[in-house]
Amino acid sequence: MIHEVSTHPPSAGPAALPLFSRQDWCWEWTRSYTGDSTPIESSETLLFSGPLDTGALRDTLAEIGTRHEALRLHLVAGAGPDPSAVWPGQGLRPSPGPLDVVRAAPGDRVAEVTRILSRPLDLTDRMTRTTLVRTAEEEHVLVAQFHHLIFDSTSHRLFRNLLADGYRERVAPGDGTAKRPGEPASYTGLISREHAPEVRSAVHGRAAALAEELRAYGAADPLAGDTGAVVAEAEFGSLPVALTAERTRLLLRRSRAERVTLHTVLLAALGHAVATVYERDRLVCSVYTHGRTSASARETLGLFSTVVPVPVDTRYRSLTEFLKAVQGSVQRASGSADLPFSEIASRVLDRPPGEGAYYRSALAHLELRLSGVTGWLPEEPNPVPAMPSGLAVTPQDLYPEHPFPVFAGPEQALACASTLFADLEIADGALTGSLWYEKHYHDATRAARVGEIFMHFIERLSEGGVP
Repeated sequence: MIHEVSTHPPSAGPAALPLFSRQDWCWEWTRSYTGDSTPIESSETLLFSGPLDTGALRDTLAEIGTRHEALRLHLVAGAGPDPSAVWPGQGLRPSPGPLDVVRAAPGDRVAEVTRILSRPLDLTDRMTRTTLVRTAEEEHVLVAQFHHLIFDSTSHRLFRNLLADGYRERVAPGDGTAKRPGEPASYTGLISREHAPEVRSAVHGRAAALAEELRAYGAADPLAGDTGAVVAEAEFGSLPVALTAERTRLLLRRSRAERVTLHTVLLAALGHAVATVYERDRLVCSVYTHGRTSASARETLGLFSTVVPVPVDTRYRSLTEFLKAVQGSVQRASGSADLPFSEIASRVLDRPPGEGAYYRSALAHLELRLSGVTGWLPEEPNPVPAMPSGLAVTPQDLYPEHPFPVFAGPEQALACASTLFADLEIADGALTGSLWYEKHYHDATRAARVGEIFMHFIERLSEGGVP
């Protein structure tokens, strides 16, 4: 195996920047694990089949890195051996990172890509890394790695489009298909504006008010476990969720008739099921939202998704009233997307700021992640970009070889173990996914009962009835 690796010494960045609010929850999530756990990273692995202009690809990646500040961020100091270390600050490199080129035999392609993906990023250097694996004259794999602190699921679509348009503009100029992207929002500008004194003062007041509301909804009182056991290495059981395309269509039609989103219906069904089994009349649900609400934000690569706690009253007199109330709660919660998760959590759990770390579900009894439809803002798919004639691009479904995450302490382990998780998606018109529960904490029979009530709610609703 021959390595053709270009190296550039790190250059000094400007003064350290504080956390962006949409990085805050991810930093807490990162430090909830021990240092040798699975890194919270996201990656693009694209197989190029056909004649590839490596220089044009390198120039395109450099332009993307130059235009998008998030891809040039780095930690100004190591987090240290203690995973609960406070934020060390971040700086901005003046230039984008290199494209490393690695040669491997055709039969070693998967192993080499997996090896690259398994090598954690050095966040003090950069929060992203790009490597090109060449296995034949007309066969290459681009491995682009990003830490979740600066990259979210929506960024994948943007990255692919920027890559395709920039490459096409260089190798086939004037073909009429390339478009110049708009000007992205300044990532460092967003951070600086959030930390202006008057903004910070308002944030403190809003965070205190939200924390008080979440405490009233039991955020500091997790779901009771059947065994009470909490272990450092979580082990999950899952319950499948599968609706046919026809039932999914009926469910979507009923959602429209009730004038709510599918996300609302699923969250209401989950809340009803958990409240019934665990005898709770108030719950806190954790959902995801993003801030791509302006033209410049939609052009920006960076972490714009954030976890939002949603207080839900599960008592209701009618189905329509319940669905409207849940949707209203989610929409109101979207207004808290700019509040640092750690500040809310420290107030709810009555812990001094910076002490310990907060797992992403620390304030929630259940968490809903829905792909294909995200909350009240639609998420576009990540299509394979069209490239110049003769060059085909195929995403590779490859993952790093990392150990299972180990929690940094009992508080982080409990925050994960006590929460019930739903990971659902709309694919080919059908709703599928799983309900997850931690096996050492929750009894499988009880968790199955949650799944049964959830499915009954969904099925009755899709049939036009009242659950």
